[in-house]
Formats: sequence, structure tokens, C-alpha cells
Amino acid sequence: MGLDDARSLLDHGVLDARALALVWLLSDGGVPLVVAGPAAAEKRRALAVALLSLDPARPWVILDVDADGDAIDAERLAALLRGGSALGLTVGADDLEAAIERLVALGLPEDGVRRLGVVVVAAEAPGGLRCAVVHYLRPTERDAQRHVQRRPPAVLAAWDEREDTFEDYAWGITPELADRVGRSQADLEERRADRARFLASLADDERPYGERVATYLATEPAPEPAPPRPDAEPSPFSGGLLDADGHDH
Repeated sequence: MGLDDARSLLDHGVLDARALALVWLLSDGGVPLVVAGPAAAEKRRALAVALLSLDPARPWVILDVDADGDAIDAERLAALLRGGSALGLTVGADDLEAAIERLVALGLPEDGVRRLGVVVVAAEAPGGLRCAVVHYLRPTERDAQRHVQRRPPAVLAAWDEREDTFEDYAWGITPELADRVGRSQADLEERRADRARFLASLADDERPYGERVATYLATEPAPEPAPPRPDAEPSPFSGGLLDADGHDH
């Protein structure tokens, strides 16, 4: 099964259009991607490439934890994010907990791992590869009293094996996701719905995928920024992946 672009992901049922649209928006906003799961290493990488290439014009970097582990540290990941490329990691781990354990084993601090954003757990199914669960790692935050908070991960989408459909759970944390990418909640919801419609329409368009995406993005409205937030107090962490989220929650 070839995973070349959004069309192939949708055609093979790897993920649905709404989840793809959200992953795309989060990636656009600088949120990294981790692809884990029991699927073979080459399939995890192919999935990561397809997800980070939803906009083929945007550069990306993918690191394999199993093959490149010695070269992966918090400062390198932070530098890649500052460079503006979409960042992806692949890791051989059966579930989210195992993936986090592998990342921490590299020497990444817990608060750095929490900024790695979207974690897709890919698994083989009777119909082919599926994104069994799409998780969201919540960054370290501060509450209204300026106390550091470390909340558990959330689920953005999950595959229902019995129905062979994807359940959407992202609606429960849309305000958090909008804050993370610097958009207003309404803007994130509208752009997600519109991109989902666009992705679903690709099956009926024979033009090259990159041309179709470029045409679409040229007409997309500029992002509506998130409302102003109070300035955060200095973080006890420092540098790149290690900074606590300054938003009040």
C-alpha cells in the first residue's frame, strides 16, 4: 500500500478527512508529529511523510528514534522547530505510554516530550494500515495562580474497529488546540471544517496533488489570531522544547 499524499491516506482508510485536516492545521502551527505503533518501521515512516506532506510545499524533517536515537536531543529538536520545518519522529512502540517511555529513555525531559504534540499510533487492520488512535500531548502549563500544571494527554481521534470509522474527540479541547497554534477557536474550527471538505473532494480531482493544494491554500483566509493573553511569569525551564506554556488555563 503506497502512502503518497492525503488522497492515498483517505482512499486506504488510514485516517478520515476531519482528523487529517486537524493534523494539518496543528502541523502548520508548529506542532510536532510522532508516529508510533506496532506497524513496520517503513510503514511508520511512510505515514509520517504523508502526514507532514499534506502541504507538499512545506519542508519537513523526520527522525527515527530507533535508528537515530543517539542524535536526538532536546536542543536539536528545538533548533529544527525554530527553523520552520515540519518536525516528525517515528518510534517502535505499541502505544502512547510505550512511546513516551522510549522518548524519555533518549534523555528528553518530561516537559520536552510534552511539547511533541500529536502522537499517532498506527496499527495493521484487516483493511490495511489504520491510525488506531491520534493523541495530543498537552504542554506544561501554568494555572491562574502561576503553578506549573502537567495534565494528561488527550485523544483527538480513534478508529472504531467494529464500524471501521473514526470517532472525533478533538471538540473537547478545541480551545487548547487553538491557543497552541495561535488561532482563535472559531478560526480553527472553520479552517478545520473547510480543509476537511477540501481533502474529501480530492478523489474527484485529477490534477496533481501539489497543484491542487497550492491553489486551495492561495484562497484560504489569513489566520485569525488568538485573543490576547496576560504575559506569563518567567518559566523555571529554559530553551525550545523546555519552556512552559505561558497561557492561563
